[in-house]
Amino acid sequence: MAFISGLVEQLAQKDAKAWVLAGLILSGLIFALYQQVSKKKTLKPLPAKLANNKDRKPGTWTPEDFVMPLPAPYPNWDLYKTKPLPYRAFKQKYNVTMGIRAMKFDEWIELDNEWLKYHQLKQKRIKERGTEVYGTLPEAMPGAMELLSELRRYLPARYPTLFERTPTGIKILPTGEEFNTVEPTEDPSMIAAQFLQDDLAIMVEQPDSQYWLKGGAIMLAGFWRLRDKVNTPLAYIHQSGEVPKYETHLKKGMDKFFKRLTPESPVVRNNYFMQTDPHLDWSISIGPEDSPNVGWNTAQPATDISQIYYRSERQSLRRLPISGAVAFTIRTYFHPLTDIAEEPGIPERLYKGIESWSDDVKEYRGYSKFCDVVMPYLKQKWDEQAAKGWSMDDGHYPW
Repeated sequence: MAFISGLVEQLAQKDAKAWVLAGLILSGLIFALYQQVSKKKTLKPLPAKLANNKDRKPGTWTPEDFVMPLPAPYPNWDLYKTKPLPYRAFKQKYNVTMGIRAMKFDEWIELDNEWLKYHQLKQKRIKERGTEVYGTLPEAMPGAMELLSELRRYLPARYPTLFERTPTGIKILPTGEEFNTVEPTEDPSMIAAQFLQDDLAIMVEQPDSQYWLKGGAIMLAGFWRLRDKVNTPLAYIHQSGEVPKYETHLKKGMDKFFKRLTPESPVVRNNYFMQTDPHLDWSISIGPEDSPNVGWNTAQPATDISQIYYRSERQSLRRLPISGAVAFTIRTYFHPLTDIAEEPGIPERLYKGIESWSDDVKEYRGYSKFCDVVMPYLKQKWDEQAAKGWSMDDGHYPW
């Protein structure tokens, strides 16, 4: 009791370490409770028509019997040779839209020859930051456990040289690590994140029809922190992040999309940013990760093109059929701008895309912190390519 009393006193004083410790204690209690409840509860999924989730009451979900098709093995996938897909997710004219596309089930999770680097960085983040970068609240526990089950089916089938399905979970073949995903003793979101190059978020519908971030592993986000967004609704996440034109162009369509998303119809989208330092996990150019207020307003302007990195996210959204939670994966591709600017047509297309940003988009994306370096550089590379007869081909978005 003395220990608990001391912890409560530290929490009242906003002691950061006490909050982390409280998170660990809470996580353990949640696991114990969930495992007891799940053993007693038998779910009986129904066909989609009988489940009738289209007309469900907000905050409820009837389990559906949809089973995601097993993927074919990734053709010739190699831990050391398979290069990251060259997402160049920008058009010559920028428009504020959700930008979603249908996703093939085979392409749910994308891994490449940077997998080991991401895996090691995530484990470093877990060790150093603990529950600041992962966590699963009780409402998200069914979704997080279902996500682990889905990954246990998908990953060994898609990447058989990297993963092996075991009687109790998943084994990572190159490292020899084994994880119990059937009856885990650690946070399921944290376990899931170690298999992927993606960050993860579990969104759960509430009785007010809003989707709340109730769990996940946000380890490599660069500009935002799980602790600032967890247990908040989708609207707050976008409003607090000052996403341009969210209220006028995005909110209504996004709310409808989340309500109508079905297990049979996953989607994917891409975005892009400029970053003024080489750190994938946390952009130190905007300030220390522990600072209470960080953003482009706290960043210093870049002074050399070597500081600039192209950061592009591939985001997938899947409705999980049993829990009804939405699993949101966020894979970040991260390259020096000087590398992608050597590709034919890229400098012209990127220059025109950035130039078309409205003022609010420029503020959101930190334009003033890199424009004096990036824009002259892109124009120079555009001119060099034009002299070679290279021109922009804008017909293969997001490539």
